[in-house]
Amino acid sequence: MNVIKTNIKHIYCGTVEEINDGKRKQYPSAYRKKKIDPHKRLFINNLGFIDDMQGDKVNHGGADKAVCVYSQKYYDFFKKTYSLELPECAFGENITILDLDDSDVCIGDRFQCGEVIFEVSQPRQPCWKISSVTGIKNLTSLVVKEYKTGFYVRVIQEGFIATDDTMELISRNYPEFTIEFVNQCSFNAKENQENIKEILTCDKLAKAYYESLLKRYKYKEHGIQNWQEDEYLSNND
Repeated sequence: MNVIKTNIKHIYCGTVEEINDGKRKQYPSAYRKKKIDPHKRLFINNLGFIDDMQGDKVNHGGADKAVCVYSQKYYDFFKKTYSLELPECAFGENITILDLDDSDVCIGDRFQCGEVIFEVSQPRQPCWKISSVTGIKNLTSLVVKEYKTGFYVRVIQEGFIATDDTMELISRNYPEFTIEFVNQCSFNAKENQENIKEILTCDKLAKAYYESLLKRYKYKEHGIQNWQEDEYLSNND
């Protein structure tokens, strides 16, 4: 069997700040993360990097969304396809990986990274904050349209990691449920009823994502949701 692994480009952690995009009231967010010194070893517990914070703990963070991972390949894609010169950590991820993307990673995959064991729990569900924080109109909808969301992992084994560690696949139980495939089904639920029924049987799928996908399946939803629209206003607005 071929070894499946990826190098880490950068690790990012953030603190909560007030963000004002000129379209809505200020809102607290740790989206704008800082690049960590590549020589620094960081501790990860079951809720993620201890140096990382969340401004909205209802919709972000938690054991099933402990760490957000995004591929450098998608930065290159958006530059080539849409001429978007995106800054580092444009998607608010904790880890930018170099050698894999959402088509290479499956729900339930376990990766060893330094002392830590990660388990892939769900696709990242892009929201309006991507466009809000970057100031790039419709970037959220482009991420949905192109199925390039990134993904979340839970922490099976706590420990230290650093940028020079690799993420290497150590087990795979659901090779048919790549992140890309799950996104394609979720964003086109009407055309993927049978596929979604199969995905919903996966016992490694995050509970909140399961409920969201079940709703899209039930109502045969297509495309972006209202909270992914640039014009979406949070409950605080």
